[in-house]
Amino acid sequence: MTELPRNDLGSHDWAARASEALARAEKLPAGSMRSEAIRKAEQLGFAADMRKWLIPKKPNGAPKVTG
Repeated sequence: MTELPRNDLGSHDWAARASEALARAEKLPAGSMRSEAIRKAEQLGFAADMRKWLIPKKPNGAPKVTG
């Protein structure tokens, strides 16, 4: 998987990464590492949802440029 700078990720990318992370975490053997990986994947999913609500968009769907 290619690593992108955080600012270059759209909300869809964040949701996709969360889904991928959760799928990888669920494949780990039971234990504290798996629990922690699932927790972090869920946090990424929540962050993706929050980003949808917090990042304003232009009418054409592109993120609004500020600053």
